[in-house]
Amino acid sequence: MKYAYIATQEQIHSYDGTLLGQRVCQVQDTKHGLVDVPGLLFWVECADNIAAENSYYDTAEQQVKTKPVRP
Repeated sequence: MKYAYIATQEQIHSYDGTLLGQRVCQVQDTKHGLVDVPGLLFWVECADNIAAENSYYDTAEQQVKTKPVRP
Protein backbone atom coordinates (compact mmCIF):
# COMPACT_ATOMS: atom_id res chain seq x y z
CA MET A 1 0.00 0.00 0.00
CA LYS A 2 1.21 3.49 -0.91
CA TYR A 3 -0.01 6.93 0.08
CA ALA A 4 -0.99 9.77 -2.25
CA TYR A 5 -1.12 13.50 -1.53
CA ILE A 6 -4.13 15.12 -3.20
CA ALA A 7 -4.12 18.80 -4.21
CA THR A 8 -7.71 19.99 -3.73
CA GLN A 9 -7.20 23.24 -5.66
CA GLU A 10 -5.99 21.56 -8.89
CA GLN A 11 -8.33 19.79 -11.29
CA ILE A 12 -7.30 17.10 -13.75
CA HIS A 13 -8.99 16.68 -17.12
CA SER A 14 -8.99 13.78 -19.55
CA TYR A 15 -7.46 14.05 -23.04
CA ASP A 16 -10.95 14.98 -24.32
CA GLY A 17 -11.47 17.75 -21.76
CA THR A 18 -13.71 15.80 -19.37
CA LEU A 19 -13.14 16.66 -15.71
CA LEU A 20 -11.70 13.62 -13.96
CA GLY A 21 -10.97 14.86 -10.44
CA GLN A 22 -8.15 16.35 -8.41
CA ARG A 23 -4.40 16.18 -8.97
CA VAL A 24 -2.21 13.63 -7.22
CA CYS A 25 0.87 15.69 -6.42
CA GLN A 26 2.95 13.09 -4.59
CA VAL A 27 3.00 9.34 -3.95
CA GLN A 28 5.14 7.72 -1.28
CA ASP A 29 5.67 4.37 0.43
CA THR A 30 5.09 5.47 4.03
CA LYS A 31 2.83 7.78 6.02
CA HIS A 32 5.91 9.48 7.48
CA GLY A 33 5.68 13.23 7.01
CA LEU A 34 2.15 13.24 5.62
CA VAL A 35 0.03 16.01 7.12
CA ASP A 36 -3.35 17.26 5.92
CA VAL A 37 -3.42 20.97 5.07
CA PRO A 38 -7.06 22.06 5.39
CA GLY A 39 -8.42 23.37 2.09
CA LEU A 40 -5.23 22.53 0.15
CA LEU A 41 -3.87 19.00 0.62
CA PHE A 42 -4.94 15.68 2.06
CA TRP A 43 -3.60 12.16 1.78
CA VAL A 44 -5.26 8.84 0.96
CA GLU A 45 -4.13 5.25 0.65
CA CYS A 46 -3.62 4.03 -2.91
CA ALA A 47 -2.50 0.98 -4.84
CA ASP A 48 1.18 0.13 -5.17
CA ASN A 49 1.14 0.68 -8.96
CA ILE A 50 0.11 4.37 -8.70
CA ALA A 51 2.48 7.11 -9.92
CA ALA A 52 1.68 10.79 -9.38
CA GLU A 53 2.31 11.84 -12.98
CA ASN A 54 -0.34 9.56 -14.50
CA SER A 55 -3.00 9.51 -11.77
CA TYR A 56 -5.87 11.54 -10.38
CA TYR A 57 -8.20 11.42 -7.38
CA ASP A 58 -11.79 10.56 -8.28
CA THR A 59 -13.83 12.64 -5.82
CA ALA A 60 -17.07 10.74 -6.48
CA GLU A 61 -15.57 7.32 -5.73
CA GLN A 62 -12.95 8.66 -3.30
CA GLN A 63 -10.07 6.72 -4.78
CA VAL A 64 -6.92 7.26 -6.79
CA LYS A 65 -7.15 6.12 -10.41
CA THR A 66 -4.92 6.04 -13.48
CA LYS A 67 -5.68 8.70 -16.12
CA PRO A 68 -7.24 7.35 -19.32
CA VAL A 69 -5.03 7.43 -22.39
CA ARG A 70 -6.00 8.63 -25.84
CA PRO A 71 -7.16 5.66 -27.95
